[in-house]
Amino acid sequence: MALSSALNNALSGLRFTSTAMSLTGANIANAGNSTYTRKTIDPISMLSGTGIGGVEAGSVRREFDAFVQRQLISERSNGYYASTRANFMGRLDQAFGAPGSARALDTVMNNFSTAFQTLQTSPESATARAGVINSATVLTQSLRSLSSTIQGMRQDAEQGLADATKALNGLLGDLQSMNETLRTTSTSDASRAGLLDRRDDLVDQISQYVDVRVAYDSSDGVQLYGGNGFVLLSGTSPTLNFDARGLIGPANQYDPDPAKRSVGTITAAIGGSTVDLVAQGVFKSGKIGALLELRDKSLVAAQDQLDQIAGGLAQALGTSSSSSAVTVPGPGPTTGFDTPLGPGLSDGDTVTVEATVNGVKQKFTFKRVDDAAVPITDGMSADPNDKVFRLTGNSAAGHASQMQAAIDSWAAGAGAPAGAFAVSVSGGNLRVLADPTVAGGASVGQAKANVTAQSINGGAPALPFFIDNTAPGGLYTDRITASGSQITGLAGRIDINAALKADPSGLVVMQTSPRTQDSDATRPNFLSNALNSATRYFSPEAGIGSAGTPFQGSLLSYTRNVISTQSNEAAVAKQLNEGQQVVISQLQARYDASSAVNIDTEMSMLIQLQTAYGANARVMSAVKEMFDILRQM
Repeated sequence: MALSSALNNALSGLRFTSTAMSLTGANIANAGNSTYTRKTIDPISMLSGTGIGGVEAGSVRREFDAFVQRQLISERSNGYYASTRANFMGRLDQAFGAPGSARALDTVMNNFSTAFQTLQTSPESATARAGVINSATVLTQSLRSLSSTIQGMRQDAEQGLADATKALNGLLGDLQSMNETLRTTSTSDASRAGLLDRRDDLVDQISQYVDVRVAYDSSDGVQLYGGNGFVLLSGTSPTLNFDARGLIGPANQYDPDPAKRSVGTITAAIGGSTVDLVAQGVFKSGKIGALLELRDKSLVAAQDQLDQIAGGLAQALGTSSSSSAVTVPGPGPTTGFDTPLGPGLSDGDTVTVEATVNGVKQKFTFKRVDDAAVPITDGMSADPNDKVFRLTGNSAAGHASQMQAAIDSWAAGAGAPAGAFAVSVSGGNLRVLADPTVAGGASVGQAKANVTAQSINGGAPALPFFIDNTAPGGLYTDRITASGSQITGLAGRIDINAALKADPSGLVVMQTSPRTQDSDATRPNFLSNALNSATRYFSPEAGIGSAGTPFQGSLLSYTRNVISTQSNEAAVAKQLNEGQQVVISQLQARYDASSAVNIDTEMSMLIQLQTAYGANARVMSAVKEMFDILRQM
């Protein structure tokens, strides 16, 4: 009986060491496989009566740190977000050029400014005039090229979202199939550990596209949750769809309202209805989160900055806005300002007024908006202190009446008596007066009509130097319609007035009858000052400044700020990406310390198993010899 027990013990030892040696061999063979976790197997003692009756192989165990694994999944998603964003922002920064470099936008703008300064000193010089046109040509080409680059990058992001959605769909389907396989695979099945490796690899790949929270069920299947707790996989996964758009332009924007959205979005059919996962905030990180942020925010802001520069150029050089103090005999409103209306206000032109009554000061922007479907909001003015009102029609007297009603309503609310202010049209001027004798006093601190010049020889210093090459008549007036604002995408449409290119003398000659002297520096001085010195507010929607403190300065200073902003954002994106990759590397090292195969460790284990195998074989050989002796007796 003792020999039989010894034989059974040796046989069970051989079976265990054979299984363990196969597992160790598999570990060694997969030493370079990043998705493979080291496998181990423990011996389980078999009882025979009150003693040990041999050994059997337990379940195959995967060696890994579950806590570090969860961290690695989360940080890997952040890593793909950071690397995707750094790649795009680096491309954008390269397109804008390094601040002060020869092809950077601020350098091109400075060259344009310098050309005007040359024209100021020699307005009669054909060379100086040609220099202005040439530098303006380079400037418009730069703006159009940058706009095209930005929209091309948005198109790349759109295509990237389509590809990522398709890949994510496939991965979720594979993981769903893996969950079903695990449910039907016994926990004692030797292949189960390999299935779990494959399961974890699928989760890792999914985390490249979307940040996920992972939960495990009793069969080791996984449930995945995206941003805001959205269920990406639980039993079954919803089929994701992306309705990619063939052509992306500045006017193509994301909106939760499907009727207003003009770019693609990721949807899922759930319970008979279609859910917009972007609106639900599912993609907060990962490659998809980065592409959405780039397409709908960062690159849109870059386009807005270019459009602010293009719109500023067109308005600064093409808009007259002057006023002169005036006093008329009383009684009633007697002091204020006259501002020329020129050819009259175009759709999009504005009148700015600053009024004070009872010590209360208020700024007004009266904007001609002919489209009644456009709501009027204070946000139409970049100045946060402005109240914005609509002007309609093309009658100067009608505009004066509309302004009168708006100012009277405000003045009454500030405690002023009726008649404290008067708005009228006199001799081609808009006149805004106040009555300083009313209780508390009333005054007008400013009244300026910002009128778009209609031709290069209109008689005023301003001229339509830059045009919108898709607008009726080519004029840029900052008009707003229900379909959008004229400034949107202007950088891609800006050009030099064809009449000015054909006759550069228009840079000096303000009128032809009587003809302006070729040596007259009035217009060159106006244009240079408008470009270099005149300050204006720039919309904070472009990402520079804030609603409360918008950027205020010259076109040159704003352009320099744009270049600096893009350079800084690219540097920050690169720095964050580098830092994130360090975090991932450190976590991967910690994870590999427990899960990766170490050849030296496995070879040492193999030697131990070979020794054990040899020992068990010798026991079997000795038992055989004893049985042979017993048979011979």
